[in-house]
Amino acid sequence: MNTKIIAESAKIVASRFKGCRPVCGLILGSGWTHVVDAFSIRKRISYSCLPALGKTTVAGHDGVLLWAELAGIETLIFQGRRHWYEGAGWEPAALPVYILKKLGAKILVLTNSAGGIRSDLKRGALMLIKDHINAMGVNPLCGKHDDFWGARFADQTSVYDRKLRLLMKESARKHKISLKEGVYLAVSGPTYETPAEITAFKRLGADAVGMSTVPEAMLANAAGLKTVGLSFISNAAAGLGASALDHDEVRHRGQREKEGILVLLREFWEAMAKDFIS
Repeated sequence: MNTKIIAESAKIVASRFKGCRPVCGLILGSGWTHVVDAFSIRKRISYSCLPALGKTTVAGHDGVLLWAELAGIETLIFQGRRHWYEGAGWEPAALPVYILKKLGAKILVLTNSAGGIRSDLKRGALMLIKDHINAMGVNPLCGKHDDFWGARFADQTSVYDRKLRLLMKESARKHKISLKEGVYLAVSGPTYETPAEITAFKRLGADAVGMSTVPEAMLANAAGLKTVGLSFISNAAAGLGASALDHDEVRHRGQREKEGILVLLREFWEAMAKDFIS
């Protein structure tokens, strides 16, 4: 991992967002870009201005860093993510976590669109991530150790913070929003999985599958940020549905469920302000 380019990019953010003291970070996955409508936006930076991020190459990922606020909580929103399969290395995945820690944030909220494996995770469902399986075949913490990321052998017993998960579930209950809980499995992509792979993943204990989130969660956990993750089930995983898998469907499905997602996140930010941060 090129720590020099990461540090240089973080300095650019600090210089352009003078006075920014985020409590929370939010990384928006495919189909989640509309979430910014819940926030008041102060300033923005294009990813192309940050060498460690660079221009996004996947449709539906806007590639803009937003200094935002909701319920009195300063939040850095990464409107779109960079994926390992894009071939740009680990710097684009590491930079959001690096910036958040450097600027004093304590919490990271991760979102993605995923394929449902468990039978009750139908298209349009929301899944709160309780744990993950890294089936990417790679790990962002490999290589020369940097103390910034904590201990060399990071404990992953509780990657997804229990208290934040309870707050998310309570926020959903308050508004009668159905929120399942399950295990997210990440593959490297960019191909979708085969039906045989999905059968294997189900036997491993996976409830949903995608191509992201796990690297950021591993980095955030190692760096000491409390993390919570949400998967929007945009489709049935390979072999479990009637239609072929298609990225456009993944992108647009979240937009159709926009209002419920916005209600949930507004309530969650208000709950964090009252019960977690104060």
